[in-house]
Amino acid sequence: MNKKPQKGALPVRLSGLKVWQLVLLLVLVVGGGVVFMGAISGWFDGKKIDLSPEVRCESGCEKHLVDIGVAEYAELLAKRRSFVLMVDQDGCNTADKLREFVETYAADADIKVYRMMFGEMKETSLHDYVKYYPSVVLVSNGRVVTWLKADENIDADKYNDYSSFRAWMGTYLHKV
Repeated sequence: MNKKPQKGALPVRLSGLKVWQLVLLLVLVVGGGVVFMGAISGWFDGKKIDLSPEVRCESGCEKHLVDIGVAEYAELLAKRRSFVLMVDQDGCNTADKLREFVETYAADADIKVYRMMFGEMKETSLHDYVKYYPSVVLVSNGRVVTWLKADENIDADKYNDYSSFRAWMGTYLHKV
């Protein structure tokens, strides 16, 4: 007396639900997914990044662009720091121009920006995100939030115009 389900029929468990119950289930699944994704990526409430105290230069920085290596980067992540990192490469005209933008921004905001060479960056988890240099990476509480994409036209203006670069930084960072 086993009945075979008809082709295209809903499984028995869902077929007994009323329409309002199916709609509610759909809303919960979709809504839960949106909330989860928003919480993970920071879209949900549009929070801006508060930089960690050690990158703020209360009475001026000796240097605004500070070179770090793989070990220092790993330590910043482990300590859940929030900071700006430039992925750089000497001898690259685009990197030279972006470096000027980064140094000007850091001096105006009176903050330190860390700098790591592209070759070293490949030894870190950053390589999962940043595929080309130069780039600027924003990290919040030890997590990469966003970065400039050297290979995409959408970020081209940030590499060529300081006002665009500054506006991009202002989109993500609290006024420092």
